[in-house]
Amino acid sequence: MTDYYIKFCYENEDVNNIIGRAAISEVRFSSGRVQQMSQKIFIESEKDWEKVRIVNDKNEVLGLKSLGQVEKHSTGTWSFSTTAGHFSEKTMKKIRKEAAARGGCIVLLLSQQSQSGGFFQDGHASMTGEIYTY
Repeated sequence: MTDYYIKFCYENEDVNNIIGRAAISEVRFSSGRVQQMSQKIFIESEKDWEKVRIVNDKNEVLGLKSLGQVEKHSTGTWSFSTTAGHFSEKTMKKIRKEAAARGGCIVLLLSQQSQSGGFFQDGHASMTGEIYTY
């Protein structure tokens, strides 16, 4: 077991299998011990966008179903509050809303870039992710 995935073998088999921890709720060991892995995230509509998890390691989505990619951008003019982090937060919110609208519960972040604005330059952020569900 790692923080992101579980490697296991079925009884009487030699092949190693790997599944992301997010894809399973618990593991039942042969000793009878049960260990909780992750809570299922229920997404019913775009209104549930705050429940969508963003992950950075592809091992976390092993065993989940891809719903396709999403790419979002945010731009704006300079002010004291519009730093690169501000645009990243806006873009992340857009990605999470799109994922929820498609029924996704986890987004694997594939790429991101951001730049804070200046007196004569707009700030921006751009992110691409892969949306997953159970």
